[in-house]
Amino acid sequence: MKATKPLLSYHRGFALRTPLLSLAVGVLCTCSSLAQLRDDQNEDLNRSPFLEALNVSPYEPKGQREKELVDQISLLKKAFANSALTEFSQEGQARAGGGFENGAIPPDSWWYSDVRGQLLGDSHPAAVNLDTVYQTALANSTQIKVFGNIPVIRETGINEARGAFDGELYTTTGLDRLHEPVGSSLEVGGDEEFFRQREWSWESGIRKRFRTGAQVSLSQEMTRTRNNSEFFIPNDQGKARLKLTVVQPLLRGAGIRYNESVIRIAKLDHETGSQEFLRQLETHLSEVNRSYWSLYLARAIHVEKFRLVQGTEAIVEEMRKRGQLDTMASQRARAEAALASRRAELVRAELAIKNSESRLRALINDPNLIEQGIGELIPDDLPVTAAFEVDFETAVGTAMQYRPEILQAEAQLKAANIRERMAKQDRLPELNIFGEGSISDLQSDGDWEGATRGEYNDGHPSWSVGLSASVSLERRFTRARHLRSELELRQQKQRLQATLETIQLEVQVAYREVTTAYPDMRAKYISANAALKDLNVLNRRRGVDADGGNILTSDYLGSLLEAQDRLQIAREEFLQSLVVYNVALTNLERAKGTLIRGEGIQFEKGKDTDGLPELRIVKGLDSTSK
Repeated sequence: MKATKPLLSYHRGFALRTPLLSLAVGVLCTCSSLAQLRDDQNEDLNRSPFLEALNVSPYEPKGQREKELVDQISLLKKAFANSALTEFSQEGQARAGGGFENGAIPPDSWWYSDVRGQLLGDSHPAAVNLDTVYQTALANSTQIKVFGNIPVIRETGINEARGAFDGELYTTTGLDRLHEPVGSSLEVGGDEEFFRQREWSWESGIRKRFRTGAQVSLSQEMTRTRNNSEFFIPNDQGKARLKLTVVQPLLRGAGIRYNESVIRIAKLDHETGSQEFLRQLETHLSEVNRSYWSLYLARAIHVEKFRLVQGTEAIVEEMRKRGQLDTMASQRARAEAALASRRAELVRAELAIKNSESRLRALINDPNLIEQGIGELIPDDLPVTAAFEVDFETAVGTAMQYRPEILQAEAQLKAANIRERMAKQDRLPELNIFGEGSISDLQSDGDWEGATRGEYNDGHPSWSVGLSASVSLERRFTRARHLRSELELRQQKQRLQATLETIQLEVQVAYREVTTAYPDMRAKYISANAALKDLNVLNRRRGVDADGGNILTSDYLGSLLEAQDRLQIAREEFLQSLVVYNVALTNLERAKGTLIRGEGIQFEKGKDTDGLPELRIVKGLDSTSK
């Protein structure tokens, strides 16, 4: 240990044997181990059940300032929740929820069952439901695996911080040779002109830093020295020394709270990483959900466009059969132009299916799709058409409790508060109390082994205690670091507030989307049925006119084509509103922070093929998806 000049120092020999020194070190080590064990047990008792597999340790405020910060966060969240509820009540709750009606939209084959058929002609189609898609994505998605590494990596920081208090074994050995001219006969004696000395030294011991800030080392020193001085008696000396050194800070770097702060910051950083993982996971599953329903929508639109092409082909074929009897060339050209345009739209619809499939494949990254040569993906789950009553107050309260972004911002604020307190203590002067005790022995003939045995039998301990202090005159470094920590603390408070504002907006938007999407879907379903009735009336009139020998007039043909377009547009709008409603339900769960919980997703710790720890994500088979 580096020598420090004490302000106060006192040396005195005393009759204390080595076993007592070893006993003192043993007691300190045992107390440290017991303190660590107690901390670990407290963590296990207070761990959140949902994040237990992530090994996220609960935050426990230390001191009045941290308790006040926790209370401030709680009050801030309540204030934002009340603000959202006040704004919601001003909008009018009755109007927001008035679009719901009892029952669900009855299933029709054109959107309910026909979409499940094979559309692209691939030889190996596969029907997939949303639950299976989630499970496949959780098991195979490379992006989810990337997210899963975040808490595993951050968790290593906890033991890394604890490693500052690990004991350390050390050994130092060396051989020195001196050959220097002498300036006085008293240095060597006789007629010697040079002082020649050879010395071999060896030191080995253990040192450890404790959570009080104390640094303790226990070492054994041995030396063998030989020179040409007449005054060096005995000439070939073997010396051994057992030394115990303790240095305890009193101001800067002192105290259990200060020294454990690095561990607590590492735990909060692990919690931040875990919440980031949950946020990314929910976002990815939302994208999977959106892509699944986008594939359903693309297929449903393709079915409708195919029907439209078939209806137009029937009209064109009928005109061709009539020839010049009761149709004009302009009418046939118009019908053929409409047919060509609708066939082109059908080609684009098929492309939309393939693009939706590709996006879904990329999100789930299932290797079995390639190994088994799966071509067409057919959504097996059908959209939800029933109304879901949503309580806005419950949604806001749930979001404040579970949204990963809020919990992440809270953890970052708590960590910034701890860093600021540490930086404030670092501005104090350095004042340490130190003590050192040792026993030694010396033998002739270079017998350092005998000296080692002798220090235990005949050695009389020496000891010293003292104080050392130092203070920076300008203190620019500590002041700047403390100022930076204060600014970072302010930034984290503002970040939490901004996060709460964003979450409040997202919950409001998601709630409004659900409450609006359902009546919109019902209205467009009614509109699609009305458009179908209009087309059926025109088709029946066309049959009557054909039997009566009437011609297909230009106005009648235009009305028929327009009715087909109106039906196509009305059905597409209904299908889009149907998908929007189902996606809105999932977005509301994500806005509340309950998407993972609602899907029955669980986490397991394991190891990969290389023996490295990894986080495995599984979905319960009995969970239900929306």
